[in-house]
Amino acid sequence: MSSLSRRDFICASAALTALATVPAVAAAGIKTLANGKTEIDLASNTALNSVGGVVELSINKYGKIAVVRTSKSSKGFAVLNLSCPHAGVIVKKVSSGWICPPPRGHGSEFALNGALKGGLSSSSLKPISFTATKKAVTIA
Repeated sequence: MSSLSRRDFICASAALTALATVPAVAAAGIKTLANGKTEIDLASNTALNSVGGVVELSINKYGKIAVVRTSKSSKGFAVLNLSCPHAGVIVKKVSSGWICPPPRGHGSEFALNGALKGGLSSSSLKPISFTATKKAVTIA
């Protein structure tokens, strides 16, 4: 039986992560309001019509974030900062949620709603305050 080198393991892990990546949809219908809040029009972001739908965008105040549809309720969303709490690396969407990708990231895994599933991180992805209606998600 041959042993697997650390380099081979890291390369294989990176390849598997790339294969498992499920792309999130880029946001459309984004508006910065006079009060500095960001409004995401739900009609323009049809990915958010279905539970499990994700839209990623960048907001100056927070950096890279994701809006996730968590339930069919009008308030059934999560808004997450996509920076890994352990390493600061931007997490990537995978079929089971989010992963902090190698080589800079340390493989921490998070559920779609940002809850920590495992890895070196000691906390979940940071939630961002928002309000939601049937027409829009407004990020504070």
